[in-house]
This record gives sequence, C-alpha cells and structure tokens, in this order.
Amino acid sequence: MDSMNLTIIGGGSVNWMAGLMRDVYLLDEIQGGEIRLVDPNREHVEAVAAMLHTFNRLRNKEYRVRIMDDRKEALQGADFVLTTFSPGAMDAFWNDLELPIQYGIRQPVSMTVGPCGISASLRTAPVAYELVQEMEEICPGAWLFNVTNPMSVVTRAMNKAAKSVKVVGMCHELHAAPKYFGPMLGLPKPEGMNVTDYLYRWLPEQGFHYEVAGVNHFIWLTKAELNGQDVRPRIRAYAQEHWDIEDEGAAGKHDSFHNKSAAKLALCRHFGYLPLAGDRHLIEFYPSLCNVRNGYGMKYGVLKTTVDARRLTKVHQLDTIRQLASGVKEVSWQRSGEEMTEIIKAIVTGGETPAIVNVPNEGQIGNMPKDVIVETLATVGSSGIHPWASGDLPGPVGSLCRLHADVHELTLKAALEGSRETLIEALSLDPLSGLADFSELGELADSLLRANRSWLPRFFN
Repeated sequence: MDSMNLTIIGGGSVNWMAGLMRDVYLLDEIQGGEIRLVDPNREHVEAVAAMLHTFNRLRNKEYRVRIMDDRKEALQGADFVLTTFSPGAMDAFWNDLELPIQYGIRQPVSMTVGPCGISASLRTAPVAYELVQEMEEICPGAWLFNVTNPMSVVTRAMNKAAKSVKVVGMCHELHAAPKYFGPMLGLPKPEGMNVTDYLYRWLPEQGFHYEVAGVNHFIWLTKAELNGQDVRPRIRAYAQEHWDIEDEGAAGKHDSFHNKSAAKLALCRHFGYLPLAGDRHLIEFYPSLCNVRNGYGMKYGVLKTTVDARRLTKVHQLDTIRQLASGVKEVSWQRSGEEMTEIIKAIVTGGETPAIVNVPNEGQIGNMPKDVIVETLATVGSSGIHPWASGDLPGPVGSLCRLHADVHELTLKAALEGSRETLIEALSLDPLSGLADFSELGELADSLLRANRSWLPRFFN
C-alpha cells in the first residue's frame, strides 16, 4: 500500500494533530492518499489543514487534505479512522469537573473515573457507538484508533457496535516508564532514543522482560524480570526508601501536568506492585488519595488541572500549529513516540509490532470479566490484534479493577439507553462518590444532565 485514506474524527484537535500527523508524514512506506478532517471547530480544523499542506511540501508527499462536514462521506473508503473528539468540548468539560465540587467531589483531572469521568462518558460514548455503526456500513474492515477519553467506556462502546471494524484504544501512560525504571532498576532511557524503541527493543536487549495489566489509567507492572531474576523486590525496596521520585526533566515545573510520583510509590508500598499510570490519574481511583484531608491529592504533589488552564494550553497549541503551517516555526522531524503510526506501518507492510492497547478482555487478564476493556501489551499488525497473556491481577488491584469495570458497564448502559436510573447506579458504585452524601447522588446526576443537556439527546428525547 503506497497510499491510504485516513479519516480523523476530531481533526481540529490542536492537542494531538501536530505530533500524530508529523508521525504520519514520517512513514516512508506511504506516499499519499487522503487525509479527511472532520471537526465542528472551523478555526482549529482550518489551521490543521494548512499545517498538513506545509507537511506535504516539506516531505514531498501527495496527500489530498480535505475538511469535511459530512461524517458518512468522510468514512467512504477509509482504511484507517482516528478518533479524538469531545462533544461539548471545554464548555461541557467544565460542567463535568466543577459541578461535582458542590457535593464534595473535587477531581484533579477527570476524563477517567468518578462523577466527572462518568459525566464525560455520557456525552461521548453514544457518538462513538454510532460512528462504528456507520463504519460497519460504509468502510467495513477498517481500523479504528481511539485516543478519546474516557478511554475504557468509549472503546467499549465502539466494540459493542463493531463486527468487522478493528478497534484499538491507544494511551501513552506507559511511556513514562523510563522515569521509574531508571532510578529503580538502573535502566534509564539512552539519550535520543525513541520511547517505543526503549520499551519494546532496548529493554528486552538488556534482558528485562515485563508484563503490564489493568484498566486504562490504572495499569500495573505485574511481572519484572532482569536476566531471569525477579526484580519486583528491588522496586518495593525503592518505594519503602523514597517518598517521591526526583525528575530532572521536570525541574522547575510547577504546573498540574507534572508531579513526582509520590502516590505511585505509596500504592507500591501498600500492595507490592508498581502502578504505571501518572499520579494525576491514579489518585482518582482511590478516595483515600484524593480527599479533603490530603488537599485532594496535593499532599502527594498532584495539582488540579483547571479548565481555564486547558483553554490556555489550546491557545498556545493552536498558535504552534499556525506557526508550523506558515513556516515561522521549523518542523522537528522526530517521531513523537505515539504508537498509532507504528501500527499503521505494520499493517501496510504485512508486519507486526508490540504496542500497549485497550481492547476487550478475551482472557489476557484471567480474573477480569469477559469483553470489558482492559489494557495490556499486545502484538498488532496485518493479522489483527493479539493481546499478550498477562495472568491474573493481584489481590486488591484485581478487586478494584473489577469494580471499575462494573462502573464502566453501568455507565455505558446509562449512556446508550439515556437512563437516569442507571446513571445513579453507576454514581453509587464509583468509589469517588463516597466523598458526597449518598442522598444527594440523584441531585448530582440531575445537575450534570441539565448542564450538558445539549450533548445528551438520548436522555432528553
């Protein structure tokens, strides 16, 4: 395949498009085809299209770049579809994040679990489900790469609708592993090395073999052997001896996207296993790490990412894209480390590649329910998606993952059926709702539904 048709739902994403599209243009195996951008934000999507025209010229590629309003038309003949969308965008996200504070629930990030993540799922999962229904009709057999959060619920919705479409949920939390494996095991990432080369080539060459398993933003290092020796005791000893991890690369940074992994080490001390997602996400799974007594995570170095901060970040990201398009900013032709393009390369060349994926559980985690979305390593390529057997999740880690899988299932049911009653059940089961008064959960549900009504047609038709 020397050409491909790539459809991007959320093609005006100023957060993702600069890095992901740079990776696409670095694929020497593909010369051109079509890149179709679907996004209601005209200002953003036009800036992205201008950037891609510049990439065409700089890389001598022949992609036809099209901004398309009709999603079904954009799916015609698509080989690959990328989803990075959020119905309601920052306005709806503000409601998800801020309204639960009135009930005592203050989350630092949202986009995963808790009332904030549940609310985001209600407006996002139905769109994901309908998209795959359309793909089955218009481009059956195509590949769908999802980076839309909340990852577990959205990817589950996609798989419920999928028959021939191959769905892969993509998350890069594992890419922070060098920060942990360096000081703990003496396995720092060599300077200049791409993180995927580090994870999937260099570490095995050093004799390090590992397994990762869990649910999105709550993945755990369940196996770690260096030259045949179990090194989990070394990791546990490090956690006992350190409150946090100094990160030279983040020196002087005080924004909410950086922390020193204190929550990660606390969880390792308790359970004997190292979680590999960032602390910003981890603490939302544990009310004891995110409550008023510890400053909602501030004791562990986690700061809230406000909606205003995200809006400002998008302003800067849009400016960067415009500078890349105009040539004011030089393009750094280095791979971002995102794994989507490595998978595309494997598919078009008939090869395969290791990757960290969110896919339905078909036994790769022995003590998780069948079909719920789990995150493990896998081999992906032209023959499909082949998750690596990861055994059982240990003790309380497995218990909590199963609980959250149940919350995910209830949330998706509520989202697809437009059921207030099921929504309240999901809220009642999620651990972070314990920060509120039980009798107020119905009121919280109604508050979120009213605020996001414009993006919740199934609840109000």
